[in-house]
Amino acid sequence: MEIVKDVYCIKTVDWDLKTFHGYSTPYGTTYNAYLCKGEENILIDTAKYYCEEQFFKMLESIVPIKKISYVISNHAELDHSGLIVKLLERSGATLICSQKGKENLERHFHREFSKIIVVQDKQTLKIGNISLQFFLTPMVHWPDSMVTYLPDKKLLFSNDAFGQHIASTKFFVDEVGLDIVLREARKYYANIVNPYASSVKKVLSSLDSLDIQMILPSHGLIWRDRVQIETIVEKYSKWAGNEAGQKILIVYATMWGSTKKMAERCYLEAVEKKYEAEMMNLSIKHISDIVGEIPEAKILVFGTSVLHNQILPEMAGLITYLSGLKFIGRKAWTFGSYGWAEFPLRKFEAMLKEAGFEVPHTGFYIKFVPEQQQLVELGKFFREKILD
Repeated sequence: MEIVKDVYCIKTVDWDLKTFHGYSTPYGTTYNAYLCKGEENILIDTAKYYCEEQFFKMLESIVPIKKISYVISNHAELDHSGLIVKLLERSGATLICSQKGKENLERHFHREFSKIIVVQDKQTLKIGNISLQFFLTPMVHWPDSMVTYLPDKKLLFSNDAFGQHIASTKFFVDEVGLDIVLREARKYYANIVNPYASSVKKVLSSLDSLDIQMILPSHGLIWRDRVQIETIVEKYSKWAGNEAGQKILIVYATMWGSTKKMAERCYLEAVEKKYEAEMMNLSIKHISDIVGEIPEAKILVFGTSVLHNQILPEMAGLITYLSGLKFIGRKAWTFGSYGWAEFPLRKFEAMLKEAGFEVPHTGFYIKFVPEQQQLVELGKFFREKILD
């Protein structure tokens, strides 16, 4: 697909991908490489190794492999570099990457690259009639990450930044719908990029001076509408600033329904107070979907039952996962039911604090099945201490 004159998207669609590092990808994904045709043909990134047939067939429909002179690796992770060695072997092209990219590619493929250009931050290369500028984006989300800018056409090849896991034969955000793409971009950011928020802010600042007509990520849809580009950049700035939203997010794990009753009571109180609220059952919702909602949350409410003197494994797994994602500036509160001992729920509160959440009030815990009066008391506490 020719995106603009002489710039093509080589898009391999992975319809069957349903998990990615434990992150749920129910809509599959794409691996987007980009070909810039000119006096010298330049390929930006490749695809996963098992997409070889699809990738090379599409590429060769545009230009013979032997006529590719340079291959840019914006990021060494194998969903982008999986076919880079085969491409280099078949084309004889020169590899362009960052210093960390060189190191990581050598470690991935256990070889040295004889034809290679290592670029520095903000370096410009003139290759034939094509000018390229490179911006190093370390820890967004690997140490080797960088983006490539094509000044003449005002295109930013952003690799993992601004991407989404959506398998589609469409190429542009406006062809699928902004709401859908923003939801998946938020999930992608929250699960993959959020730990590196400080690095994201630095990168956004360094790219601020660029005139960008399109953002071309390595997963999902291309941002080509000016308003939509401004929207996703603004969202990244908000997410990187860990700015809380307005939603009350109620996440729970239950054994026999007691904790669910408590979750429902909290939900009704939030709705009564005119808050946007959402309940998420851990036995049904994947943890990455829950994490995808956190950027829009003001208060996170976690409820669990107790099993073998521990909180339920699903909840423990979620809190462990959250501890690595470094969400800050958000309040959290706990509730739950227990049979013999309450102390695992006190430990639960400590786990949330260790994960970076503010826990200003002790939790509300009920032994066995809650009575109606206890639910009334729970609602009153939640309404007066947590929501207000």
